[in-house]
Formats: sequence, structure tokens, C-alpha cells
Amino acid sequence: MYILDTSAIRGISSEKLRLAATKVKIAVSTLTVLELASHLNDSSDETSYLRARGNLIKCQIPILLDDPFWLLSQKLQSSSNPTRRDDKVVLSQLIAAAEQSQSLEELGAKSLAFPDGSVVSCLNIGERIGEILKDEEDSFVSHIQSLPALAHLDPALNGKHRLISVTLFGQLTAATQSLSPMKDWNLQAKTFLATAPYFGYLTHRLYHYANCRSPGETMLPIDRNDCEDAYISLNLDLYKGDTLVTNDKGTLAALRNTLTLLNEILPTPLTSSYVMTNDEFLIAVEP
Repeated sequence: MYILDTSAIRGISSEKLRLAATKVKIAVSTLTVLELASHLNDSSDETSYLRARGNLIKCQIPILLDDPFWLLSQKLQSSSNPTRRDDKVVLSQLIAAAEQSQSLEELGAKSLAFPDGSVVSCLNIGERIGEILKDEEDSFVSHIQSLPALAHLDPALNGKHRLISVTLFGQLTAATQSLSPMKDWNLQAKTFLATAPYFGYLTHRLYHYANCRSPGETMLPIDRNDCEDAYISLNLDLYKGDTLVTNDKGTLAALRNTLTLLNEILPTPLTSSYVMTNDEFLIAVEP
């Protein structure tokens, strides 16, 4: 399965997405839909709305996945915020509402129904989704800010930090054990495969942020836009071999380097690419 992020949805035409969907399984994360929908109210200018709407309704073509944290909780039988399971249902309605609305006024007159029976208006929906995304990004930033101490990154060595395979494997193993503390080796192996792309992504971006600092500086220059691809990486179970399609250079480097370092450690090398550019995806699916 190919999972398309925001840069892929924006960069690939509807025609090419429809053609790809006839040949391979393509999907989109709820995080990508939220990102695209957050721009619906960027301006009162209808041209701006129609541009944002056009990108959003492209999400009708791929399969819409459940929230990545909810999917992970179901896979590993762990806890997750139960409201995350509602995202797919509500966002499917929003995409359909946008498809039926040629103007912001038309969209604002529509409503969305939650599984618990509550109903919300689509008035200023882009602004409200933007607030939801801000909360997600705030949580992401807080988590990243807590990692330098755990990774033992000395600020005096900023600009010289180098991630090696043994260190990465140790970080991923520790993360696995924190999620599966019981001595169930089968569950721990399953957890490692399901979360290695995500924690590998976080670790590589952490090293990148740290190396962007001046020696001695402690504040990390975190890119809040990394939140989307970080969370989508939770869908990239190493056992399944799904692939993220993105043109984000930081994401491409983080996931590719994760696989390179893991292949230096794992007894059986990983053969799937797990991440590719928009052009590589189109070459893979077009005749």
C-alpha cells in the first residue's frame, strides 16, 4: 500500500491519482486530511477556498485510513484516546461536504455528525481544524523537546552529532520495551516492527535539529510541519512493507537513513523502500 502525505496529494493530479488507484492500493492518513482541510478558511477569497477544496477532495480517491495512533492501539492492544477512532468517520463527511460546496458559504451551511450523535457546523471549519492541528503539533514539539536528555546528546557537540546503527537500534529497542514492558517476546517483536519507522524518524529528526544548533545551545529548532509525517510513519509497519509517498526532503532522509542503519543490524535485510518521492511513485505505477 502507498500512503500519500500532503505534499503528494498536492503535487499529483487527480487524473494520475485515479489511474494509480486502478493499479495499486493507495491511501491517505487522517492527519493529511486535517492538514488540507485546515486551509479551507485561509482567506475569504473564493479562489483560495476552491484551491484548498480541490486538494481536499482529491482525498476521495485513496482509501482513508484511521487515525495512526488508533490503528497502532488496535494492533498492539494498547490504550489510545477513544475519540481518535471518530476521525475517519467525520473527515469522510467533511470531504463529501466540500465536494458538494462551490463556496465557503455553501460549506458553512453544512454539518458533520459524530458517532455519538453530536452534530457540528462546518462554519469556519478550516479555522477550527487548524486549532486541532496546533494542539497535535504542540504535543509533538513537547515530545521532541524531551528527547535530547534521553538520547544523551551533549549540546557542546552540536553540529557533530552522528547517529550510528548501534545507537539507533538501542533507541528503538528501548522505545519498544516502554510500549510492551511485559516479557512477551512475540509482542515486543511485533511492536518493534510496527513502531521502528516512527521512532527512527523521530530520532533522525532529533539529531538533525541538534546539529542545526550552535555549540552549547539547548533550544531545538523544531519544524512543526514534521508532525504530520512523523505520525503517518506509524502506519509504516516494517512487516507489511507499506510505503510513504512524499516530497519532503527531511522525511525522505530520515526514513531512508533509518532503513540503512537497521540493515546494518538486522539479520535479514529489509527490502522494501518504505518511502519514495512523488516522481518515484508515478514511475512505479505508470506503464
